[in-house]
Amino acid sequence: MTIYESIFSVWRQPLLGVLFLILTGWMALMVAALRDGRSNRAKLALLTPFLLGMAILYLCMAFISWENNTHGGFGVLPGWLKAVGALPAWALALAEGLLAVPLVYAARETRRYRDSHLTPDSLKETMDLLPVGVAFAEADGTVVFRNLVMDQLSLSLTGALLTDLPRFRAAAGEEPLALNGRVWQLDFHDFKVKPLTQLTATDITEQARILAGLEANNKKLKDIRLRLEIYNRQAERIIIAQELLTARMTVHDELGHILLESRHYLNDSAALNPALLLQSLKNTNTYLLREYEQDDTARDVLADAVDMAEAIGVEVTITGRAPAEEPGRGVLAAAIQECAANAVKHAGGNALTVRIGQEADGLRFTLENNGRAPAQPIRESGGLLSLRALTESKGGRMEVASVPAFRLTIFLPEREP
Repeated sequence: MTIYESIFSVWRQPLLGVLFLILTGWMALMVAALRDGRSNRAKLALLTPFLLGMAILYLCMAFISWENNTHGGFGVLPGWLKAVGALPAWALALAEGLLAVPLVYAARETRRYRDSHLTPDSLKETMDLLPVGVAFAEADGTVVFRNLVMDQLSLSLTGALLTDLPRFRAAAGEEPLALNGRVWQLDFHDFKVKPLTQLTATDITEQARILAGLEANNKKLKDIRLRLEIYNRQAERIIIAQELLTARMTVHDELGHILLESRHYLNDSAALNPALLLQSLKNTNTYLLREYEQDDTARDVLADAVDMAEAIGVEVTITGRAPAEEPGRGVLAAAIQECAANAVKHAGGNALTVRIGQEADGLRFTLENNGRAPAQPIRESGGLLSLRALTESKGGRMEVASVPAFRLTIFLPEREP
């Protein structure tokens, strides 16, 4: 069977079908070479077999065209066409095979070249693998590049692929974009060198979840803070009430002690020193009745604290400039009252030294007495505990030292928190 006869037999369709597939393959490789920027030598190597395949296709189509137009026999063909048509059919199959074998090699070479060189297609493939959406649009809003993530976002938001940037921007709005259970942060950047707009979409779902959790925790902490403030105010009142009760009990005990000493003195006047007894009575009566001698509203808290200390037999010496305003003046007065009472009660002292220092960010009060040093570490309770609560409520801090002598240090910032 000749080539001419095979064209008009049942073999025409498979022969021409394979030829078309081969030509399509060579054409695809040529287009890829042009897109990849291959060398002229590589382009020529791909163009040559494509042209040979087109020549074979032309001959086959010439046979079909001649037969349909002349309705003649084999003998009326031109000499050169008749010579080709007289060749055996396996020659056409061999020609197609010779075109198919280098096609496979050329396809592998194109794949190898793309794996080892940066091409527009490889750039697009890489951008499609990113978890971040990326797109570029011209000045009129026409999108010239986009990856798969950006197309998926556009489909979910507008129902179409991303081709019009202003339309997508209007649909997205200004807030982070929430779609299909994910949250995306959109960023638009305009380039000045070239009129292009870059759009990036970053998945911030995890950050948004953490932020929402932090906001919920902050709300809970705010509620706890408000409750603690209420508790602190209540605790302060309770501590003050307990201190008043303790003071009353102390006065009661002192009065009982004085009464016992007075009875003992009346029974045996030689056993007691009358001067000490009279001084004790005087100190107690002054402490109890002094608040009735003057109007409390007209007194200064610091002056009252110093007078109270002197009333119980403690001389107060203040060095440094005392604060003129609250909360420093009130805290200092409370510290003098507590340290003076403790000096008499626990250390047997009769003098209290107060040093006031001005620091860059606040005031420092240091209080020391001339009494006995504490035999063991001081356990804060009662008045000291109340003083610490007062100091910390004003944003300050308090330190108590027992070695080598008793020392109370209070630091107060310039402003309350």
